[in-house]
Amino acid sequence: MTEKRLWLEPEFAQTELADNLARGRARQVISPVGSAGYNDFGPGDLLLTRHRGSFIKPCPGTLHYNCCGLQIFHFGLGCSLGCRYCILSAYLGTEALVLFGNVEEGLAELAKLLSQPPAERPHRFCTGEFTDSLLLDRRSGLAGRLIQLFAGSAGAVLELKTKTDQVDHLLSLNHRGRTVISFSVNAPEVCAREESRAAPLPARLAAARRAAEAGYPIGLHFDPLIFQPGWEEGYQRTIDLISRYLGGRARVAWVSLGCFRYLPALKEVMLNRHPGVAIYDAEFITGGDGKMRYPRPRRTAMYRAVAAGLRRALPDDTVIYLCMESPRLWRDVFGQDPGTGGLTALLDRRALEFDSC
Repeated sequence: MTEKRLWLEPEFAQTELADNLARGRARQVISPVGSAGYNDFGPGDLLLTRHRGSFIKPCPGTLHYNCCGLQIFHFGLGCSLGCRYCILSAYLGTEALVLFGNVEEGLAELAKLLSQPPAERPHRFCTGEFTDSLLLDRRSGLAGRLIQLFAGSAGAVLELKTKTDQVDHLLSLNHRGRTVISFSVNAPEVCAREESRAAPLPARLAAARRAAEAGYPIGLHFDPLIFQPGWEEGYQRTIDLISRYLGGRARVAWVSLGCFRYLPALKEVMLNRHPGVAIYDAEFITGGDGKMRYPRPRRTAMYRAVAAGLRRALPDDTVIYLCMESPRLWRDVFGQDPGTGGLTALLDRRALEFDSC
C-alpha cells in the first residue's frame, strides 16, 4: 500500500492547519510548486500549497448552456473519493488532493465582498466545485468558519456540496438559515459501482436528515444522471429514499439535474485507472461546449422522468433546475427557457427565502 504523505510548502510547515492535516500521514517539506507541479503528486498525496489567484471565481459555465450564476470559494482542488466519472480528473491531471494554506487571505477576500451592499454583489456562493466541501473539513475547520461568516452577512447564502456524511460537527452552529448543505445523489447501483469510496446513498440521506433537523436548508444534486439498463427504476428508488428520509422533515431548497457529460480526454484517463468501466460505452454526441453528451432525446427523457418523480415526492415550491443544459432542452423538459439570467434570478430568490429565516 502506498504511504499517505502530506507535502508542505515551507511557509505552511509549522501551522495549525498542517498539524491537523498530518494525522496519519508522513510529512515532507518541499519547495513551492505552483499549479504546474500538481501532476507530480499522485493517489494518497495531500499537498498544502499557496493559491496565487483570486479565491472567488464564477462557476465555469460554457457558451450555449444556461449557467446558474454561482460563485465559487476556491479553497482547494481534487478529490480522493475516486468517482469513475469525475471530470476533475481530466481538468487537473493529478489524483492528489490540494488544499490552499493561505486560505486566511481567501476568507478576508470573501469578507470584503460580503461587506458590500447586497444589491451590488452576488447572492450565492459554494465551496464544492473543484473539490468536496466536507471531505477533510473535520480537520481543516473551514466550513464552520464560512457558516459563521455567512450567518452574519445579509443577502448572501453559502452552499456546501458533498458526497460524504460528515455533517455532525456542523449541526450545533448558529447558521441562521444562510447555509445550504447539499448532497450529490444518484441511483443506488450507480453510487455503489461508480462512487464506491463515497458514503453510501442511505448514509448521505441520513446525514441530510440530521442537517435538516438542525435547521439547515438542504440541496440535492442528481449530477450526473447515468444512462444504463433500468435507469428509470433506479432513479425512482433514489426518489423513494429521498421521500423516506426527508419527506416532511426538510426544507429542500433546490434540486439540480445534469446528465453525464465529459471531456474527451477523461475516457482514456478513466479506462486506464478502471479497466472495464462501462459508462463510456453509451451513445454520445459532441456538445456545443466540446464535451461528450447523451443525444438530446435521451437527455430529455431522463430529465422528464426524474423531474416528474421529484415533483410527486417534494413540496410544490421546490426548485428543480437543469445544470449546464441548452435552452432547447429547457423548453423540451419544462416548456420554457429561463436563460442564464432568469435561472440565476430564480435561484437567488430561492436562496434569499432561507436567508430571511
